[in-house]
Amino acid sequence: MIACLFLYLQRASLSLVADSKLQLPIKRMDLLIVLAPFVSVVVFSILFLTVLKGQLADRISHALIVFSLWIFFTYFIKTLFGYWKNKNILLVSIVGIPLTLYFIIQLTPLDNYTQIVYLKIGNFSFIIGLVLIVLFYSNYLHKRKLKLA
Repeated sequence: MIACLFLYLQRASLSLVADSKLQLPIKRMDLLIVLAPFVSVVVFSILFLTVLKGQLADRISHALIVFSLWIFFTYFIKTLFGYWKNKNILLVSIVGIPLTLYFIIQLTPLDNYTQIVYLKIGNFSFIIGLVLIVLFYSNYLHKRKLKLA
């Protein structure tokens, strides 16, 4: 559902120009979204190699899914700031923010994640996490490339 909201916002905002008053916060969120995977890979690699040695499979799938949720959440806020004058984008962003936040709150504790997701679908959660991240960045970076051109 969150991915569908994201895809809708991507298509709806493709031809629009972001609000000029909020360009600085939008650019900072944009930079955060672009740099987040690199920072996350470094941080989680260090954590998985040193501190988090037990339950490695569920910890990695947990990191993938929660990371993707945070990226979607940041995107919804960025879109809300940038295109708040468009009623459709405003509505979808207002739906996406609390929905994503709800899932973040529910799935961030590892015990909750294990009970709700990992015990039910197991290693398929890796695929879900990777698909969400690839879906997000393939669309997001493609849109950025179009805007830069």
